[in-house]
Amino acid sequence: MTKRRAPLSIDAALSRIAGQLPGGWPEMARIACRAERTVRNWGDPDTAEQVPLDCAIALDIAFLGAGGSGAPLFETYGHKLELAEASAFADSHALLRHAESVARETGEANTAIIAAAQPGACPTKRARAIGETLEAIDALKSALPLLGDPHPAAQPP
Repeated sequence: MTKRRAPLSIDAALSRIAGQLPGGWPEMARIACRAERTVRNWGDPDTAEQVPLDCAIALDIAFLGAGGSGAPLFETYGHKLELAEASAFADSHALLRHAESVARETGEANTAIIAAAQPGACPTKRARAIGETLEAIDALKSALPLLGDPHPAAQPP
């Protein structure tokens, strides 16, 4: 039975290597010093077997030596790492993106307040300062959910 290969999967990377090497899967098994079935299982999501790092390096090097472009297993690992990092730190990334808005809005409010505080400032400058201050407050308030619970439960010592 042929299984569908997800792009940027270990299975797709192994198949790319097998297609580049003149000996295909048997040659990959020889390079990895493993049985061909084991090498095939590394890409099968229905098995627990995973490609060891030293074997992945050897297979990527063999791929390059056979005229391949890139390093399929390394590239797949890099992609998986990027996805895991984005998922693990999604809240931090969102907070960082929002920090730009907070900095901009509070900076504009500060500038407008300084302008409104000048001797002889017109009512328009005071009105602008009020508007900018309200926008800064909104930006700051919207940061709170990204920062987490402001009153976390007491942690045991």
